[in-house]
Amino acid sequence: MTRRIALCCMIALVLAAAPALPAAAQDKAKLRMTTIVPEGTYLFTAFSRRFVEHAARLTAGKVEITAYPPGVLAPPFEVYKAVEDGRADMGHAPPALIYQRDPTMALFSSFHWLYQGGGIKLIEAHHRERLGLHPLVAGIATTEIFAHAHKPIRTADDLKGLKFRTLGMWADLLRGFGAEPVATPTSEVAPALERKLIDATKMAGPADNLQMGLNKLAKYVMVPGAHLPGGYFTVFLKASAWDALPADARAGLELAARLTSFDSYLEKGRMDIDAMAELRKGPNEVVALDPKFIAQIKEAGRAWARAKAAEEKAKGNPWTERVADSVFAFQDKWDANRDYRM
Repeated sequence: MTRRIALCCMIALVLAAAPALPAAAQDKAKLRMTTIVPEGTYLFTAFSRRFVEHAARLTAGKVEITAYPPGVLAPPFEVYKAVEDGRADMGHAPPALIYQRDPTMALFSSFHWLYQGGGIKLIEAHHRERLGLHPLVAGIATTEIFAHAHKPIRTADDLKGLKFRTLGMWADLLRGFGAEPVATPTSEVAPALERKLIDATKMAGPADNLQMGLNKLAKYVMVPGAHLPGGYFTVFLKASAWDALPADARAGLELAARLTSFDSYLEKGRMDIDAMAELRKGPNEVVALDPKFIAQIKEAGRAWARAKAAEEKAKGNPWTERVADSVFAFQDKWDANRDYRM
């Protein structure tokens, strides 16, 4: 309860600090935003649409954003490219979407690190230097379900030979565990699981997955989501376009992004517990990952990051190492002092 009160107070302070912008002071900036998730899904509603609504209010109408689902302005996997080539003014997607282009994008994680560990400043500096983009963290996702699958998964050995739908660096780690990662767009996941074109899939948290009906398509549900304890989406636009916006409009957009993150995190936490309670009442079997496997995932993730950091540094890109050092230092401090928490 104390934590909820603190977060509510924080949101109230954010709203109180919102700039009062006279709508007629300047011409309205009309921006088209392409997204990675289909319209009608929770992530589209809670992240993309919510950010659009907050942005309109907190810029007093100076910035008007229209969010488009994948396939209108660009396919789901071309969100970043669409902003860079001008098909869209803004994009909304998880950074890991383009981790193969720069492994650093897979390491931006942990919302405590983002807001209190210097993460947002690192993200902004990285995106500007490496991508020519300006990012805003807008939407925090809770812990994912590890997998919905046609067979139980408890240990690393259970992954061998599985066709596992996923995205991001987790695909590389799955290969190391002997699985066969499959990149499937969100809209095609349910049919692929139902037709057993894939053996398992990770998607998002319990509420999202139940909305998609994944619990009806595969018997086994694996928890916890050791591959992704938490994640987030960024809204991004060209750095030059961001810099051209009036200072008060930029301040309003920053507040809109932060409020979107707080709103989504609080709401999603409540929805996920309700969804898990519903899921446990059904015919699914909830399977707990072996603690040794969870430790293996952490070790594999850090080994992957260190190897990529060395490769990128040799190419003249110091950012992977810089971000990895920052994230891991924060995580280690968190782990070493977690015993006081309930």
